[in-house]
Amino acid sequence: MSRYYLITGRKDTGGSYDRLEIEELQKNQKQFTLFILAYLVLQGRDPESVTGERYPIKVPPAASFPELAGIHGLPFAEWLGDRKNEADFNPNDSKDTHPVPSRFGGYCNHGSVVFPTWHRPYVMAIEQAIGDIATGIADEFAKKLEQEKSEANAWKQAAKELRFPFWDWAAKKVQTEGVPVVLTCDKVMIYLPQNRSIEVDNPLEFYGFKSIPDGFEDEVLDPSNPEATAYFKEWTRTFRYAPSTPTPNGSNTAKLNEKIKERAPQIRCQVSDLFTVGLKGTPSLVWDEFSNHTTESLRKMDYYNINSLEGIHDTMHDTIGGNGHMTDPNYAGFDPIFFLHHCNVDRLLAFWEYVYPEYYMGKGYPHGKKMYPFTQSRGTYNLVYNSQLVGDTPLAPFRTGDSQYWTSDKARFLDGKYYCYPEVAGVKIGKDITDKERIEARKKLQEYYGVDKPQPIQVGGNMTRLPYDFHVPAPQKIPKGYEVVKDFRRMVIVVQTPEFAFNGPYSIEMYFKNTSTGTEEYVGVVAVFARPDRSPCRGCISRREGGSIIRGIIPIPLNIIEGIITSLANTPNVADSEPNLEELIANELKENLNGKIVDRNGNEVGSAKGSIEVADEDSLSRNIVPDITLISSAAMRSNSHNGDGPIEWADWLNHGKVFKQDSSWKKA
Repeated sequence: MSRYYLITGRKDTGGSYDRLEIEELQKNQKQFTLFILAYLVLQGRDPESVTGERYPIKVPPAASFPELAGIHGLPFAEWLGDRKNEADFNPNDSKDTHPVPSRFGGYCNHGSVVFPTWHRPYVMAIEQAIGDIATGIADEFAKKLEQEKSEANAWKQAAKELRFPFWDWAAKKVQTEGVPVVLTCDKVMIYLPQNRSIEVDNPLEFYGFKSIPDGFEDEVLDPSNPEATAYFKEWTRTFRYAPSTPTPNGSNTAKLNEKIKERAPQIRCQVSDLFTVGLKGTPSLVWDEFSNHTTESLRKMDYYNINSLEGIHDTMHDTIGGNGHMTDPNYAGFDPIFFLHHCNVDRLLAFWEYVYPEYYMGKGYPHGKKMYPFTQSRGTYNLVYNSQLVGDTPLAPFRTGDSQYWTSDKARFLDGKYYCYPEVAGVKIGKDITDKERIEARKKLQEYYGVDKPQPIQVGGNMTRLPYDFHVPAPQKIPKGYEVVKDFRRMVIVVQTPEFAFNGPYSIEMYFKNTSTGTEEYVGVVAVFARPDRSPCRGCISRREGGSIIRGIIPIPLNIIEGIITSLANTPNVADSEPNLEELIANELKENLNGKIVDRNGNEVGSAKGSIEVADEDSLSRNIVPDITLISSAAMRSNSHNGDGPIEWADWLNHGKVFKQDSSWKKA
């Protein structure tokens, strides 16, 4: 027997079964019952007092919920599933402890090309733990159903097919319905053998700590503002959007739903964008931009200007957590929703690598005539600073055998993982697929998640036209074999911001002032999923201010563009003079875009408005303000599909900084 907790997935279940969306799993009464009971057992919340059933299931210490949750961040201790006599990290060695932030921020790989692949065996670990418990519970049920063989077998089969569920936070219904009730309610209904239904505590709503893990600290976001504290050291359970008090009554689900409904269109658009990358890119460069929010290898001319999978993931952490555990990398793993969130991140990865199998990190990226390896600049428990990252770099602490770790090469694709995902818009991972079908699959996935398309609008009288139907300059840089989508350019905000600028997680929200109505319209957000640092040394603060840069993309919603066009078209002499419309729109946007930097609790840290400058004594330090630019692109489709293939973006133009001066940012 191995002394390690090996991550093999649900290897002994006889095949591969779909991970279901959480609300679909809820419709499958037996699987859902086993999942809920298993999650309660994993969390140490014995359901016996409610169900009257004993579940004598022995959970390996390494597979307990606090152990699995702690892999991601705090308590910054060696995982019991990968105990070694000697760790690469030495708490007494200044090379490990002196840099800020200290390189042991847990095992998790953020801001690197292995972000997607590292999290795959992580989700498999909890899937394996839940599945093993569910199998034990089903066996207990079967013992009591000796006279009802068919029901006994049905429970065993349900346990065999059970896979960890995902929550598709980019589904269209999220904009109107918000978070599924099953993720926020106190109790859930389960269905025991012999048609017994009963309500039990919901293990998806929160995790209750048996004791506060080592290292948990209250995070004081603003010493002058008592409403800006996350009481991680005091809170005895996980929260979402908690009030700033040591004893909240519960999570603020109404605020969570309000925030996610507001951001839902942006999330859908960004997910759709993942599938707009063409098929002629340099594999390692494309993978770098897709996989993480720092894009180590890319120059400005190399970007496809899509948001990264990690960037979308960051926004969801911020959106779900608010002033709560999910917003902070140190604590996020303890919210039970964390794993459903990451299961969906893995699902998007699975569809992406299915239609883009050639894009991957490989052995590094080209620059000139040389190849350079990717690196993990900040290190992890098992990787020192600037360790090279290649396909066979160990993804510690997850082992496949006593002497082998998972690697990105092994984690890549779903083959041999014993799970899959339900089809989306007719696209089913695992089916043999031709190059032509891959292109068709990209179009289906784009349209399912709502790719930007020009729509007819009303412009004066009864005249209907496309949004950009009075003069758009002909694109200059369209690849051979493509057709331009006529009279359409897409406007995008590019945000580059220091990761450790505000001592923890923060977000940059963009708004547009509608001059016709006088109201502010929400544009989008870039969330920074950063750990806090408490080091008082001035040199450390300086390095933090000049640290790694997060890059995020905010597509301008089409309704805002259409509103500007309608206003311009109804302005005397504008439409008739055939101006350069994209520049008119860009100027209108830059004049009326407002930015806000907010902390995890929604408190404003800084703001900027159009071209307004701020006196030095009132402005944020120029070392920590974000760089925000406005760019636009043409849309095109491949001729090989009769002009009806998936959308791709091309002919990018830079319209300059949104805020003219760094001194535009005013301190709150």
